[in-house]
Amino acid sequence: MGRAGLVLGQRENRAKLGYENHIQIHQQTPVSISPGPFTSILQTRFRKPADTAQTRLETRTRDPKLDLIAFHHRRLALVLSLYNLVSTKKRGPFVSLQLLSRWAPHAGVDTLTAGEFLRKYPHVFEVFTHPVRKNSCCKFTSNFVKLLELEDEIVCNMEDVNVIKIRKILSMSVNGRVHLHAIRLMRRELGLPENFRDLIIRKHNEIFRMIDWEIVELVDWNDNEGTLSYLAEVEKWREREYKDKWLSEFEVKYAFPINFPTGFKIVAGFKEKLRNWQRVSYVKPYERARKVRVHSCGGVERYEKRAVGIIHEFLCLTVEKMVEAREIGAF
Repeated sequence: MGRAGLVLGQRENRAKLGYENHIQIHQQTPVSISPGPFTSILQTRFRKPADTAQTRLETRTRDPKLDLIAFHHRRLALVLSLYNLVSTKKRGPFVSLQLLSRWAPHAGVDTLTAGEFLRKYPHVFEVFTHPVRKNSCCKFTSNFVKLLELEDEIVCNMEDVNVIKIRKILSMSVNGRVHLHAIRLMRRELGLPENFRDLIIRKHNEIFRMIDWEIVELVDWNDNEGTLSYLAEVEKWREREYKDKWLSEFEVKYAFPINFPTGFKIVAGFKEKLRNWQRVSYVKPYERARKVRVHSCGGVERYEKRAVGIIHEFLCLTVEKMVEAREIGAF
């Protein structure tokens, strides 16, 4: 019995020792796997690439000509904002360079100092010494002021054209109403006078009606003839394509002019998708928007194409056929 008990005790000790070693092995940190052709799938997980507005904006093909035009347009906007600040000064249409340096951030001049900005455009700004205070001041040149006065005179003489523009904008809306703040953001791009609410909207009360202090609507919105009498500018291009190039009506009835920027990469299958998209029917800008099932065949494409048509018509109504995205987003 003594020998048998000794053997059983040794077996129990071995079993206990093996159980403790098993626990220690499982408590150890996992062993790193060296990279190789058979273990690459264990190291990286497949992630679907994100397709958002930011990624599309980062990967878009930039147009150098459009970037140059946008650069000059931003600088002109800075000059006009400075002119609005200086022209409201009570002591005269001039300002000292020291005070202009304080006003520059409010006008949007952050990348350049006031002195560098004035020296960069000598045909706009005139630097002189104040006869009494003997400090450096600046004012706008007479030629620049005459151009602004000529622009205001031309805008005031285009009252009939501006009435049609505002009426077209209201006709493209869902319920025939638009907030005046949205039109005010695009006032200069549309070629409207500064006080267009009193000079155009309130003057032509047979066409426009003020619902609120800042909301305008069409008087004849319930009349179908009043809203369907306009044709989009793209219809003129479609008619020329149909007559001059002898294209079929199926190809040009809902098509848009397409121009690719320099360096645009056309991937496989893109032309076929673009050709099919050009043929998709949609509710045109000046037509009443009818209900379309989004989940039906081509429902999303029709909604997107209507948005493209409205933005295209908005750009055609502007003077330079160009507007900032944040301004058109107010509509």
